[in-house]
Order: sequence, then C-alpha cells, then structure tokens
Amino acid sequence: MKRRLGLVLTAAVLAVIMPVTSAGANPRDDKSKVDERVKELQQEFEGLDEDLARVIAERDAAEEKLPDAEAASKKADDALAEAIETDDAMAARLTSAQNAQKDLKTSIKDGAEEIDKHKTSAARIGRQAYQNSGITSDLAMLLQMAEGTSADGGIGRVDSAVRSQQRTIDTLSEQRAVNKNNEERLSGVTDEISDLKDEAAEAVLAKEAAQIDAKKKSDSLNDIITTKDDAEKTISDNKAETEEQLQKEQDEQDRLAKKVRDWEKDQEKKGKFVYGDGELANPAKGYPTTSPFGYRIHPITGAKKLHSGTDFGVPCGTPIRAAGDGIVVISGWTGGYGNRVVISHGKIKGDSIASTYNHNTDLKVRDGQKVKKGQVISDSGTTGASTGCHLHFEIMKNGGYVDPMPYIS
Repeated sequence: MKRRLGLVLTAAVLAVIMPVTSAGANPRDDKSKVDERVKELQQEFEGLDEDLARVIAERDAAEEKLPDAEAASKKADDALAEAIETDDAMAARLTSAQNAQKDLKTSIKDGAEEIDKHKTSAARIGRQAYQNSGITSDLAMLLQMAEGTSADGGIGRVDSAVRSQQRTIDTLSEQRAVNKNNEERLSGVTDEISDLKDEAAEAVLAKEAAQIDAKKKSDSLNDIITTKDDAEKTISDNKAETEEQLQKEQDEQDRLAKKVRDWEKDQEKKGKFVYGDGELANPAKGYPTTSPFGYRIHPITGAKKLHSGTDFGVPCGTPIRAAGDGIVVISGWTGGYGNRVVISHGKIKGDSIASTYNHNTDLKVRDGQKVKKGQVISDSGTTGASTGCHLHFEIMKNGGYVDPMPYIS
C-alpha cells in the first residue's frame, strides 16, 4: 500500500512540476499569429494604423485564449484544493498514529512497572518456599498461620493467602500478555508512522507544486484579461477619431459618386458619351486579390463598413492599365484614396460604368483625356490612407459601387 500510494503521489507531483508543453504555448508562434492578423486587418481595412491593428490583433488573440486559460486556471485550483485536502488528511492520520504511539508507549511503561511489582511479590513467595525446605509455599503458609490459632481462624487465613498468591500470579501473566500485545501494536504503529511520514512528505510536495501551478495559471489568466481590457480601452479611446475618419472617407466616396454621375449625365446631354467595346479587363492581371469587395464589421467602431472595391497585391511602381476604353473624369489627389484616376466607360449593357484606380504613386493621364483599354494610366503606390503598396480598384454602376470582379476578365 505504501509503495502504490507513493507512486501515485509522485506521479501527481511530476505532472504538476513538469507539465507537457503545448505547441500553442510557444511565444514565437503567438507573435507570428498576431503579426499575420495585423497584416490581414490592414488589408481588410485600408488606412488602419499598424499600432491599432496590433492592438486589435492582440485583443482578438487574448479573447481566443481566454476560455482555455480560464479552464486551465480552474483545473489548477481544483488540483490545489485536492492536494490541500490530501495533505490535511495525511497530517490528521499521522497525528492520530503518533498519538496512538504515545498512548501505547505509556501503557507499556505502566505495564512494565506493574509486572515489576508483581514479580517482586512472586519472588517473595518463591523465597518462602525455599526457606521451608522445598515444602510448597501454600503448605508452609498453612503451617505457619495455623500455629497458635484456632483451627478455623488459621485455615481461613491460609486460604486467603493462597487466593492472594494465585491472583498475583494471574495478574502477572495477564499483564505480560497485555504488554506483549501492546509491543506488537507499537511495532505496527511505528511502521505505519514511517509510511505516513513518507506519504505526508509527498503530499506536502504535491501541495506546494499545485500552489505554484495554480499561481502560474492564475497569473497567465490575469495577463490575458489585462491584455484584453487594455486593448479594449485603447480601441474605445480611438473610436471617435476612427468614426470621424471613416465618415470623411464615406463623404469623399459620395462626392465622387455624385461627380461621376453628374459628369455622365452632362455627357449624355451633350451627346459626347464615349462608348467602348462593352468589355473590361483586369487592370492588374497576374497579381493576387488581397481584399475582396464587400461589407465587414469595422474592428474599432463595430459598425458595418463597405469595402467598395477589390485590392490587388501589386508592388509599388507597378504599371496600372485602363480596364477599358473611356474618358478620364478625375486624375489627382483625393484625400484618403491618395492619387486617384477615375475613367468613365460609357454604357455597358444599358448601365453607366466607371472604374477607379486608387493609392497610385504617379499619374500618367489628365482630366478629360481619352484612353484605350490596356493603356498605362498610373504607377501603383501607397498614397492616402494606405498601409502598404497595392491597387484599390472599383467599379461604379450608375453612380453606385458594385463588386468589380464580374466586370473584368
């Protein structure tokens, strides 16, 4: 029993002191994951500051780790409670065994004194028997006590003495048996105390290890909560400024849409509307899409925001080509969209279609210039509210922003 329980406790201690390392616990992996998320955020939300993107990524990472951290902390607390309970139980058993040992030692000591006392009485009886030259002590006592007394009185005293002698012998025998039993019990209790001390020492070690692990898990959980709370505060502090920035971008888009629509109507009235071949081409053919058209929830404001175009991952300085024949409506600086080119392609399948090319470094065309499909109109860049080199390409249909991908081959 001692060996089996000892192994169980040792295994528990080792499990706490040397936990299996999780692959997900590698700080380098965590940083790499955050870095990748920062990159994704900046691709999804043009103009999002890198520091803010990192705060958001760290907040998201903390939220992802929080359930596991809470579960790990609770498990460690439960293990600590169990270790404390085991330690208390072992301490109680050890105290009980030590008290039993103390009581047995006292009983054995008292019994030894009682045996010594009765051995003295027995020795006196033996000496009397020897002094009566081999006559039994009972007979010698009978003769001695009968002399000079009446027959009845002498016999009575002899009978009483014989009974007293027998009780002494019986008591001596019983006490010896009791002491022998107590000594055997004491030996067992002593062995038990030795076992309990070993087990109690392991229980203490397990409790201390559990305390260390519980604190580590608690600290880890608190760090995650602190990171999350700090990030949320930073996000909250930047909410108003971000909302203002996004509103400016939206106003800019609305102004552009109105300007393009008014220009198209004016051209129709004048009969100068340019008609292309009705087909548009990819202005950054061969480069990957890094952020598609569509609505998404902004990570700072929490509001739904339209990503009004498709982003292509083109390096800075890459020649950007017109998607189709048309007339340049705008070529110049437009705030958050940087150096921008807007081309009207006239009517395609009955709808007025225009294309926009944003964040350019250099512009190769001017307002009112006619262009052909495939003509270089700009070099890509990262001007305006941009966090990296790319082309933000848009299609405007009757003055509204639509997914560009179905329009380009």
